[in-house]
Amino acid sequence: MRRILLAVCIFSSFAVTGQDIPLFSQKLTNSFMYNPALAGHTFGSITTSYRENYSGVANAPKNYFISVHTPIAGHRFGVGANVFQEEVSILKNTYIGGAFAYHLYFNKFSSLSSGVGIEYNMLDFNGLTSADLSYISNDPTYLRYENTGGKPDFSFGLMFQNRFVKVGLAANRLATAWLEPTNTKVLSNYYTGFVQGQIPIREGQDVLEPFFSFRKFSEDNYNYDVGLYYTYDNKITIGSAIRAGNLLNFTLGYRFNKYLMVGYSREMITSPVGGFVGSSSEFTLRYDFNDQNYQKKFRQDYKQSLSYRRKSISSSPVRKTAGGRTPKQLARAQKRVAAFSPNSRYQNTKKLSMGRKSSTKRPTYNKKRSSSKKKVYKPKKRRR
Repeated sequence: MRRILLAVCIFSSFAVTGQDIPLFSQKLTNSFMYNPALAGHTFGSITTSYRENYSGVANAPKNYFISVHTPIAGHRFGVGANVFQEEVSILKNTYIGGAFAYHLYFNKFSSLSSGVGIEYNMLDFNGLTSADLSYISNDPTYLRYENTGGKPDFSFGLMFQNRFVKVGLAANRLATAWLEPTNTKVLSNYYTGFVQGQIPIREGQDVLEPFFSFRKFSEDNYNYDVGLYYTYDNKITIGSAIRAGNLLNFTLGYRFNKYLMVGYSREMITSPVGGFVGSSSEFTLRYDFNDQNYQKKFRQDYKQSLSYRRKSISSSPVRKTAGGRTPKQLARAQKRVAAFSPNSRYQNTKKLSMGRKSSTKRPTYNKKRSSSKKKVYKPKKRRR
């Protein structure tokens, strides 16, 4: 009987709040399940995640997720596919999706991406006995989900990125929103958006990432996350986020090498009910390839600018000290600068007595004087 009551409560939650929408840690999964414009953006990856909800509740929901996406044609396009499955007592939901994205790069750091996604949803009942059906066979919620077959749907998303921020918007399950009557809707359409900062630290070796995401399920039902993440040397990622509904999330990720990363997220309910239902745990394993990540590009840009600055400083057009590769060049350089004062501001000062500027040329004393004959004065003869 307890199992039947749980099933009825689950059906009611589907009808009221739209719990068929997957909730994963978007930071670790980089999931284009919410925004198809993320497919093939910056890098490709194969990701698998497992989420166990409410450790203190028997037969609590369990989520399984696997995805693969990759850039193609020189990172101008991206393709991907994902499978998400959720088991809630006797109800089993399976979502299969694909995405295609186009990435327009303005420069090394700025780009605009757009993507379209398709989705196929299947809802099934598992483990129902004849005794169970006798209790819920006339329930309108059960009858609504019982005759549900696979339903296709599609989504659209946009994302803009520059040197310091990412912004994304997406509209999911548009066929359900536009074509399906409200009284026969099985799945919920929803809208998502996120803003993620990228603040380089330690000359680009570390990145600080403030994060905000928003999901709107209906006119009066929405969800948001606010978090802060820190990535050290592109190896360790640690952060925390709060979610509407008194939820607190902690995330830890470790990258073994440039390809393999593992992560763990723990979500707790901070209200009094959290002590009864327990916490949720999420495990993530990700393999990255075709990487063009932000830190790598920033480090390269920083090193190039620093190298250019050093060259411009060292190659000064005016040399203040004498020097040369050979003794002859050294003697010539010393002769060139020896006559000058150590302080260059005294070179062009006026003399006190003459009021003239002193010459900056080296005085010469061996110059021969020109021999000129003196004129002899001869008086003119007077005419008589």
